[in-house]
Amino acid sequence: MKTNMYWVQVGALLVGTFFAWTTAVVDFLRFYQAEGTLFKINDCLYPNPVTTPCFYGAIAFAIALGWAILILKKEGEMRRKSEKYLSWLLIAGTIFAWTSFGRLVYNFYTALPGQGIGCSGVPTANPFTTPCFFGATLFLIALIISLVILAKEAKSQVPVV
Repeated sequence: MKTNMYWVQVGALLVGTFFAWTTAVVDFLRFYQAEGTLFKINDCLYPNPVTTPCFYGAIAFAIALGWAILILKKEGEMRRKSEKYLSWLLIAGTIFAWTSFGRLVYNFYTALPGQGIGCSGVPTANPFTTPCFFGATLFLIALIISLVILAKEAKSQVPVV
C-alpha cells in the first residue's frame, strides 16, 4: 500500500500531540502561577495537571505519534503488524478520552447553573468547547485513519484469482 495514508496518520497524530501538549503546558503554567509549585496535589485552586486526563492523553498522543513515525520505516508484514498494535493503542486512547469527556459532561450538567467546570478545572459555558472534547475527537480521527489503513492493507493482501 502507498505510504500516503501512513503520512496522513502521522499528520493527525502530530496535530493531536501538539494540541494535547499545548493544553497540558497551559494547565501547568496556570497551576504554577496559582500555587507557586508543581508538587502540590491537595487543596488547590486548579487541579494539578498530573492528576487530569489531559496530561495522560498528551502522553498517549506522543507515544502514538512516535509509533506512527516508526511504522513509516517498516515494510510488508512488519508494517501491518505494527499498525495493528498501534490501532489497539488508539482504541484504548479513544475509550479513555471519551470516557473522560463523558464524565465531564455528566459533572457539567449536574452542577449548579453557572458552576460548570471544564477538564482543566476552569469554568466553562459548554463542555463541547473543552480540550477534552477536542482531544477525544482527535483520538477518534486517528483511530479511524488507522482502521482505514488496516482495511486497505487487508484488501491488498487478498490474492486475485
